[in-house]
Amino acid sequence: MRLSRFQVEHLLATAMRTVRLLGSVVPRNALEERARILAALKAGRIAMPRWTYARHSHTTVQRALEHAGEHLMRLDHEAHPIAQLYAARARELAIEAAIASAAGTSAVRTLGRARFGTVSPKATRLARSWIAESCEAKRPSRERTINSDAPEAGSLLTRMREEVSRQHLAFAVVVEPSLSALAATGERAIFVASGRRVTANDVERTVMHEVLAHAIPRARAMRERLAIFEIGTARGIDHQEGLALVFEERRGFLTPRRKRALAARHLAVLAMDDGANFCDVTRALVENFGLLPEQAILVSERAFRGSDGSSGGLGRERIYMESYVQMRDYLAQHPQGEDILTRGQVAIDAVAVLNRFRTL
Repeated sequence: MRLSRFQVEHLLATAMRTVRLLGSVVPRNALEERARILAALKAGRIAMPRWTYARHSHTTVQRALEHAGEHLMRLDHEAHPIAQLYAARARELAIEAAIASAAGTSAVRTLGRARFGTVSPKATRLARSWIAESCEAKRPSRERTINSDAPEAGSLLTRMREEVSRQHLAFAVVVEPSLSALAATGERAIFVASGRRVTANDVERTVMHEVLAHAIPRARAMRERLAIFEIGTARGIDHQEGLALVFEERRGFLTPRRKRALAARHLAVLAMDDGANFCDVTRALVENFGLLPEQAILVSERAFRGSDGSSGGLGRERIYMESYVQMRDYLAQHPQGEDILTRGQVAIDAVAVLNRFRTL
């Protein structure tokens, strides 16, 4: 059956709203398990997580996406470039649907690798150098801290709401206790973690990261003529994280402490890929890299999302250092590409195509 462009766009948009990959791999009991594991670690023990997931089957959506991807690429060997972008995005969303359906099972490890790929030696070398260079960041910060969701001036929640209002963005800012990250941007909401002690630098960096690199491009995408900007290209979400880190670097937010956190997440996924379990990774983060127990647990939690902690998890953290290296190198040679990259969830290899067709 031949699919019209409208049908493909509708399918992809529906899949994005239905599957919600990251939401599907967050344990229902994340907050309780985080507290239990931390108590055990402080007592000199390492506890394996006992995560539970609200798993839903997305088989129907997955099959429809696979069919759409195959159909678009079957048209001819020289398919229209925009059709190729839709096909690649359909295949990517099909993998995400499979991951969401498999939350809590060992299948997430293999599917996560299929979705987020592997890391390059260049990114890993950079991660190791950042860890080695950040010895000073091991010392506890003496900066004043505030609860991330405190209802007062200067908190992450307050500053995020102020900036969203200042930019006239149609995004709600919502507290989400289960977040392992400080914040995350969804389709029409920015989620802020609760009860986390953050410095003023953490607050301003996170606000900039989520608003400038994620929320504003999503808002701009809605005004584009081509729906692919709003739907996103394959690897667009990944490369957007790399762009966010480039923005952090430009504004002086890639401090030794921030670099160590990013590098630790990268190296945690490498260890997980090599067969280490949640306990192994958490212990190594504390003993080898000097992370505080609270930090180590959050890093491991991010790496093992979607798993039971014994087998590998989603491993999405591999995209940060990898995409940062790619984005930094790309923009050094093609600074004009930033205009397209900030108009939606766009990958580097889609810039030339979108730049050509958005002006026709």
